[in-house]
Amino acid sequence: MKIFKSLLHVWITLISVLTFLGGWIMLAHSKKPVQPTSSAASSVSLAPMPTLPPIQAYNGSSSSSVPSIGQVQPVQQQSFLPMMRTGGS
Repeated sequence: MKIFKSLLHVWITLISVLTFLGGWIMLAHSKKPVQPTSSAASSVSLAPMPTLPPIQAYNGSSSSSVPSIGQVQPVQQQSFLPMMRTGGS
């Protein structure tokens, strides 16, 4: 059993290292992203984004929808007795 466990540790380590190196190689050989030039960046214009309403607009409407929490009942402690007991191995 000790030999199997040792071989399993070696196998997992070897596969992990090879997978890491393979991913590193694939990342190194992938296409590089194209950087926009200054002339191309100036010709593209984006529409302005709409602004959000202030947070105070949400406070008034959401406070009435929050349910109130009544008196919390204390939790009674229950004793736990296991149904089955084993004598070990």
